[in-house]
Amino acid sequence: MNKRRWKLVIFAAIILIGAFTMQFREKNEEEVISSILDHAIEIDAIELYKGEHSLFRTTGQDATAYIENYPLSHVKKLSKNERAIFEEKPVYHIVYEIKDEPLYEVDILKVAISSELSEELQQMVFNIGEQQYLIYWAKEKKALEQSLNTQRLLEQYVK
Repeated sequence: MNKRRWKLVIFAAIILIGAFTMQFREKNEEEVISSILDHAIEIDAIELYKGEHSLFRTTGQDATAYIENYPLSHVKKLSKNERAIFEEKPVYHIVYEIKDEPLYEVDILKVAISSELSEELQQMVFNIGEQQYLIYWAKEKKALEQSLNTQRLLEQYVK
C-alpha cells in the first residue's frame, strides 16, 4: 500500500475507535441509571458528609424519610461554563447505600454566581437559608432535579 492509503486506513480506524468508545460510554451510563432506578427502593442507609467528615448517617426505617422518591427524575449534563457557576468543591456529599455498598453518590454544590443561572438550572436549585444549592452527580457530570427529601435532610442536619 502506498502512504496515502495507510493514512486513510489509520484515520478510519481512529474514527471507528472513537465511535465505539462513545457508544460504550452511552450504554454504560444507561446501565448505571437503570441499575439505580431498579434498586432505589432497596436503599437502607444514607450518609451525609461535609468534606471527609460524616455529619449524619441513618439506616433502616429512618433512612426512608430521606430517600429520593424518583432518583434521577430530571438529569441535565452540565457544560464547563455551567459548572463554573458553582463553587469548585462540593459543600456536602451524600452516599445512598444498599447493605453497606454505595448504590450512588451525589455532591451538593453551592451556587457561586446566581445571576448566571439559566432558567432550567434555576428550577433545579434549592434554598437552605440564604444559600442556593444544586444536587450534582459527579460521576456522570450531571445536575439532578432538586428533591424535597434531600432538601429536608440538609435543612435538618446542616447548621
